[in-house]
Amino acid sequence: MAPSLPQEGRLLAKKILFFQSLVAIILALVYTVFSGKYDGLSALYGGLICVLPGVVFAFLVFRYAGASQIKLVVRSFNKGSKLKFLFTILMFILVYRWQNLQPLTLLITYVVTLMAQWPIIIFLNRVTIANK
Repeated sequence: MAPSLPQEGRLLAKKILFFQSLVAIILALVYTVFSGKYDGLSALYGGLICVLPGVVFAFLVFRYAGASQIKLVVRSFNKGSKLKFLFTILMFILVYRWQNLQPLTLLITYVVTLMAQWPIIIFLNRVTIANK
């Protein structure tokens, strides 16, 4: 039996968040090796600022499913996007209060981790099509 649309969405969200986490960890390791401990930590924070709000969003969006719960689905999507945005801002504020932070490294890792979702989605789509 084929998985339902909400199950497919949950699985896709998990895969995307997993691969984004890998991107963030790899960048943090590269920065640590080539630029030092503080750059590595800053890169790790940048990746976390991208991934953790995504986890919150995915949890809220895929909490409800089905045509009978369409209003709950829409409400949880709206709530998830607002909380993701708020959580991202709060995490940036908290992280920028720490000393020895490398702002450029943090922002580069955040943007690269965030933008990595598109090639990940394309790759996963091609793998899915090839397996059918």
